Amino acid sequence: MARSSRAPISFEAATAVAKARGAVQDRLTQSLPIASIQPSTRNPRTRVDNIAELAETLRAHGLLQPVVVRRRGATYELIAGHRRIEAAKLIGWTEIAAVVRDETDDQAYILTLVENLQREDLTPKEEAAAVEVLVRERGWSTRQVGEAVKRSAMYVSRRLRVFDDPVLAPLVLRDGLAVSTAEELLRESDVNARREFAEQAVTERWERPQVRAALAERNAALQQPSSRLPSRIRALANELDMLKPNSLSARTRREAVHLREILLRLTRPGTVD
Repeated sequence: MARSSRAPISFEAATAVAKARGAVQDRLTQSLPIASIQPSTRNPRTRVDNIAELAETLRAHGLLQPVVVRRRGATYELIAGHRRIEAAKLIGWTEIAAVVRDETDDQAYILTLVENLQREDLTPKEEAAAVEVLVRERGWSTRQVGEAVKRSAMYVSRRLRVFDDPVLAPLVLRDGLAVSTAEELLRESDVNARREFAEQAVTERWERPQVRAALAERNAALQQPSSRLPSRIRALANELDMLKPNSLSARTRREAVHLREILLRLTRPGTVD
């Protein structure tokens, strides 16, 4: 085997080059003045809660994950880490570790949306706004959104259906109905019944088990013939109302007379069920 004619590189030589050039990193962390970091105006999160506990964690253990920013002239725009910034301010920090990324407006916006969707404390309104942008405006599939926020595509799909539903969406977005409860109500295909159940769920603060029980009871009732009578009578009445008397055959007239006798008996005042 031919041997290389190059001279071997010593450990000392390699170390000297490493010191001269430095390590190559795509996520260099810098210590930035907190005052120079501005929140994103396109952040879907409208409030930052429960900061005290995070502030105590920072005080005890330091910052475990740097915030992410991008340059905006002489200042920086915050992409990810809104709660960490607020917690750092609360304990008096003036600087914070940050990763400075070179992102376009759209890239920064998407990163902010994804970072917020990964949190558990988003309000339904904030979550709806973020999902709506990614799916409707950016053309992401529910699978892509699910992968980005560590959720299943089914989870994202159910959320979209809730936020699109004209009955459930208003109740969820004003915090009157839990999203999980609304997802269960999606199983009710009848819009009027879904509205009644939703209003009852808000009033009585139902959760998934109560919704399942109510829907099961309704489905069982629908299996009984008597429960279908109102709609069947209404359909028959509409059909008969469109007929002209001279279009009826003798046999149809006899059946109509018989039907009238039954209806008179059933609707006679004082009739006992």
